Amino acid sequence: MNLEPREIKAAVMFVDVEGFSRIAVKKSPDVLFSELRESLSRVARSVRAHGGVVNKTIGEGLFCYFTDLDSNGADAQNALTKFTINALRSAIEVQREFASELIRREVPDETDSKHVKWNPLPVRIGINVGSVFYGNVAADGMDDEFTVVGETVNVGKRLEGAGDVFKVLVSPAAKALLDDCQLPLDFGAGAVWGRRFLQVKNQTGLFEAWECNPFGNDAELLKQAMRQIRTGNKRSSPRIPWLCEVSLNAATADGNIARVVDFSENGLCLEFAAPMPRKDQLAVTLTTGRADWNAVLVNKGLANVTCDIRWVEAVGQMHWHGVAYVGLPQEQTRALSELLIQFNNRASEEI
Repeated sequence: MNLEPREIKAAVMFVDVEGFSRIAVKKSPDVLFSELRESLSRVARSVRAHGGVVNKTIGEGLFCYFTDLDSNGADAQNALTKFTINALRSAIEVQREFASELIRREVPDETDSKHVKWNPLPVRIGINVGSVFYGNVAADGMDDEFTVVGETVNVGKRLEGAGDVFKVLVSPAAKALLDDCQLPLDFGAGAVWGRRFLQVKNQTGLFEAWECNPFGNDAELLKQAMRQIRTGNKRSSPRIPWLCEVSLNAATADGNIARVVDFSENGLCLEFAAPMPRKDQLAVTLTTGRADWNAVLVNKGLANVTCDIRWVEAVGQMHWHGVAYVGLPQEQTRALSELLIQFNNRASEEI
């Protein structure tokens, strides 16, 4: 194998635990590291099973890549499609296994005496493909450390940082290769795809990406897994959205009414009939189907919020808008999120 520094084609995959700082303060060191080691070990096994390299641990995450160090020319481009497919298959496998195991822990199978309980940590996954530089980055006196670097790697990391738990965020370059491979893009798991526009570090304007949801055939499994990590001690991150199960609307100053699809401490997902320009700022008034709940929102100063539109996605005949709060102190965003969670938990109450 040629280990000389050179430029090669590769698919890179970053995996990182969502909300690790919040998780860490709730657990003892031995429990925390046990869960982290098991979670990362499961990721590593999947990556290696699909022909990838687990290159290094980065904090509470992993950097992996899929490549053939000896391929070149046309072979390298053809191989890149295979690497992309393998990376996505691994990512889908990881997210489905973590969600399934999370639900399994909540409903133990008494007949499975060999099953070892493991608390999966929620992870984000980002995948990018392209040219990278391969070489040894070890400093003097250190063991050899061969890795890949470059803009392809940097963008892969930013995709992971912008992704959501139980999903896989894929670059346009990776999606183009998948589109050309003439394979069913549900990958046998009912995976569904959505276009996303993101604000990422060191990128001017909005960055296009594609989100793979591995639970197209298992929407209930995803819903249960999300509920587990949203509530109680498992509610690990302010970014994890809560599906809005009560009637909650957002009215703009010019009379447009949006349904709130989900919410987190960072913002809302609003469903409008027509798309609005990305990066526009909206001032909205939140209202529920109950006068007493509306009064609580007003009394706490949480009924009126200002938001930036970060991404827009067509969903059927409607358009979903991901919006982030603007000028709202953290204690108020947290208070609003907690209040909306209370409303959701009381959704079945009679008015």
